[in-house]
Amino acid sequence: MMKVKLDGKWLEVEDTHTYSYLPVLDVDGMELYVAEDSESAGEQARKYWEDLAQDDPEEFACIVGEKTLVQWGMGHSAGPVSTQVKSLQDWLDLWLDTPEENFASYDSHELEVEDCDKELEEELGFKPTVAYRHN
Repeated sequence: MMKVKLDGKWLEVEDTHTYSYLPVLDVDGMELYVAEDSESAGEQARKYWEDLAQDDPEEFACIVGEKTLVQWGMGHSAGPVSTQVKSLQDWLDLWLDTPEENFASYDSHELEVEDCDKELEEELGFKPTVAYRHN
């Protein structure tokens, strides 16, 4: 059984999934997105939103709001949340620094992965250092 260390405790990884932008671990009744580091998680969060904007523009418009899209098109500051930017590209770049807002839907916190066993590292293809609780 694969193991991961969080908060000083070794936990058994019940299963792994790769159906998302980051690998998901089923651990102790939780789903955890894991990444090699915060930077790679940020890149994947940005990619998620960029893909959504390209692949499902209607859904993307519903999420960010038509008024925001019009303001961006006019080069004015706007945003679906408190941070205001002047373009879609600037908004996508915000995800580079806040991947927890995308992946940690449970509590919006980034967790430190203190260690993992060799079997999990081989399964993932990298040694995770951050995790995001999804449920």
